[in-house]
Amino acid sequence: MIRVGLIGCGGIAQLAHIPMLRDLPDMYTIEGCYDLSPSLQETVAHRYNIPKVYTSEDDLVNDKDIDLVFVLTSDPLHCTMALKAIEAGKHVLVEKPLCMNSVDIERLIAAQKEHPGVKAMCGYMRRYSPAFLKMRELLENDNRPIQYIRFRDIIREGDFYIGQTWTPLRSRNLSDMPAGAFEQMKQMKYEQHSIGLGEDATDMQRNAYQMLLGLGCHTFAAVRELVGLPKEIKAVLTSGNGTHFVSLLQYNGFIGTYEMINDQDVVQFDAAIEVYQGDRLIRIKYDTPYLRYLPSTCEVIDSTKKDTKTTLYGPDYHDPFKNQLIHLYDCIVNDKQPKSDFNDALQDIVLFEKMARMVVSEG
Repeated sequence: MIRVGLIGCGGIAQLAHIPMLRDLPDMYTIEGCYDLSPSLQETVAHRYNIPKVYTSEDDLVNDKDIDLVFVLTSDPLHCTMALKAIEAGKHVLVEKPLCMNSVDIERLIAAQKEHPGVKAMCGYMRRYSPAFLKMRELLENDNRPIQYIRFRDIIREGDFYIGQTWTPLRSRNLSDMPAGAFEQMKQMKYEQHSIGLGEDATDMQRNAYQMLLGLGCHTFAAVRELVGLPKEIKAVLTSGNGTHFVSLLQYNGFIGTYEMINDQDVVQFDAAIEVYQGDRLIRIKYDTPYLRYLPSTCEVIDSTKKDTKTTLYGPDYHDPFKNQLIHLYDCIVNDKQPKSDFNDALQDIVLFEKMARMVVSEG
């Protein structure tokens, strides 16, 4: 049984990680939790029967009864919290993005090398979706060359879906957060962006970069597992002060496009990967991660001069968050390396730093 400590008790903890951990009682038990808001951590501990609460993250990571630390805080705190967990000899799962620049990720990688028994993983749950795994299997078992790949995140943000199902308690709605905490987070984000992009980075570059860190990393990491990194970023086009983003990418033998918009008012969650292989198209679409156990499918369209055949794999109701935790458990118990480890996540952040530096001001 792996004993888990949660750092951060906000929305993603309550909507995803806690329910999935509780659905795997033979693998995990939640031993304790910590949040900057005392009332939030007390409420979450009471609601989910979590036995321990702590006065600081240091108390949590140094608790001998904790084996694995989940870092579910605001993004600017990821590096600091993950570093403390690693240095305390704890396994660690960090919600995406792992860090807000490549320099901080390299710090974590260096720390992990000094603690080789620690398993460290970035929460790229889309890469554990049954539909994604089926797409990877189909590509690995077929030698038709890829001609084009298109992937996208054109979505409405999660509050719409959460508002119709179950709304978690969040620190932004509480009065017991430390004075100046939100202003400090904003400043930390600016400083960490500056490390990745340079002090002279424009607001448009910073906005595009944050979009990639917050949303694009999921899809880019998945595509990278399927076909590798792009050889070259041919072009980047943005509008909406960086919040609408399109990139043209050169891969090995084919091109690809990525589209991202997540501030629209149209109710849709159009997160998809489409791979074109001449007479075959493979397509997967992701649904909102804020609802549990939604079905996933992988669609394959095969064409000849005379006929077209569509094959649908699924629907499959295994949750990607749960599959991710099963994978992590196997890595810890059987001394394996997580596929979405820190070296793996570094590749996306380096790519995003390059992309964001290519953003130019709107004409």
